[in-house]
Amino acid sequence: MLSGIVKLLKERGALSVQEIALALEIDSSALHPMLDMLVQKGKILKVELPCKTGCAGGCSKSDSMTFYKAT
Repeated sequence: MLSGIVKLLKERGALSVQEIALALEIDSSALHPMLDMLVQKGKILKVELPCKTGCAGGCSKSDSMTFYKAT
């Protein structure tokens, strides 16, 4: 599964957690620990985009604002 995530990101570029979960048919809650492990190993990079909705924090769409890309 981990190599599948890296391969997907190499093929498609930066993707959100939701996009990765859909492509691999896995629940995003199960995906987060795998992504964290790959970031720690230096296989992928986590890119967080600032929220542009003007909210004061506690955004419920955090998955859509966090992207991952292959190194």
